[in-house]
Amino acid sequence: MSILVIQIPPRQRLRARSPGAVEPAGRAPGQEYDYVLSDDVMTPLAEGRSAPALWPKAGQVVAALSETDVSWHRITCPKAPTARLRAALVGVLEDALLADTDTVHLALAPDAVAGQPTWVAAVDRGWLRVELAALELAQIFPDRVVPMAWPDDPPIGHFAETEVDPGSTAHGIALHWAHAEG
Repeated sequence: MSILVIQIPPRQRLRARSPGAVEPAGRAPGQEYDYVLSDDVMTPLAEGRSAPALWPKAGQVVAALSETDVSWHRITCPKAPTARLRAALVGVLEDALLADTDTVHLALAPDAVAGQPTWVAAVDRGWLRVELAALELAQIFPDRVVPMAWPDDPPIGHFAETEVDPGSTAHGIALHWAHAEG
């Protein structure tokens, strides 16, 4: 089965500007995305950057979130029924989150066991909804939304190009590093 992995561009952040500088135009959701198509998840069949209408067709679509858009929190998984799990997670994470808990999407690690230490990913809910809605308008419906990196052992890392200023041609390099402690 073919798999199409779409990289959701990082969320726009506030940046310091020189006095009198014009605010650069941000990226509108749904314009262009980086993508890769594979049959075996190891060998790319196609890759590029384009609007969703130009992407190759695939049996499965995965949307990948940038490392800078996901915060990771190590907690003891609460013992709560599925219907009350979100409320229990919010109670555990309330002081650790930098945003109002109503504006954050929480995702529990797939191997989480109640009463055991686990990882919880937090993502800005409004931003994620806007990005997914833009894909849906283009008739692209991701089967999964995953982080580009997560806490794991052995450690993993990669370099990525970053924009210095939105809309400029200047770029920098960032090291994204993940290990068992975060």
